[in-house]
Amino acid sequence: MAEEFPLPSSSYKELIKIIRAYGRLETEANLADVAKLAVMAGTTISGNNKFLVALGIIKGGQKKTITPIGAELANALEHDLPEEVSAKWRAVVEATEFLQNVIAAVRIRKGMDESSLESHVAYSAGQPKTPGVATGARTVLEILTVAGLLKEEGGTLVAAAPEPRPITETVAKSLSIADSLSDNVIFEHGMRASTRLGGVQLNIDVTVQCTPADLEDLGHKLRKVLKDFNEPEPKAEIPAPDPAPAAPPVTPANEAAEE
Repeated sequence: MAEEFPLPSSSYKELIKIIRAYGRLETEANLADVAKLAVMAGTTISGNNKFLVALGIIKGGQKKTITPIGAELANALEHDLPEEVSAKWRAVVEATEFLQNVIAAVRIRKGMDESSLESHVAYSAGQPKTPGVATGARTVLEILTVAGLLKEEGGTLVAAAPEPRPITETVAKSLSIADSLSDNVIFEHGMRASTRLGGVQLNIDVTVQCTPADLEDLGHKLRKVLKDFNEPEPKAEIPAPDPAPAAPPVTPANEAAEE
């Protein structure tokens, strides 16, 4: 028998009602509080609590409260945002080893029919073959499907290809540009720029994150940044004052007038 893992006792539809109810409660709550808000029996709530705790959606002892990731999931469910719901469920699955193992089993077998996968979930969870356990196993499969980690192809459930994530790299370049001994800029590993202007040294640390496609013209862009940094802004030209008017030439008539 495999190591026991708690499975839900309700359908996916009922489970998300419970998650929403916990999300609406801002403080620790007992079964009666959650049952009243979810409009279902307290035994139904208690039958799913262990599963929700195992997934990190709720936490606590006799009184329980929603966790941060549980609150994000509850909020997405409350507003009925399919993409957000899918993303939050993926975050839950990524943090749950049991669910990760279910996906790995499907991937290794290159697909499983729903009935076989339900049996595999129940067996892997160390649970007996009962109608209630079968319901819980189906709920687990629906969670993985909503999360976009399982999909149906020709009557078989297969593991969906993981979504590609953008690759970012921290690029370390060595670049030296010097116009004179008094004005020198050097880029070293880690993109550290040091410039000395007028006897004052200024150090600037720059981290460049880019995708491989950006590497081709990265050097050109860096040189342009350095050039813009070091070139002083052009001073506005001040127009020269108009020349003073020339004195009139001295003539005999002028001399007589001055006398």
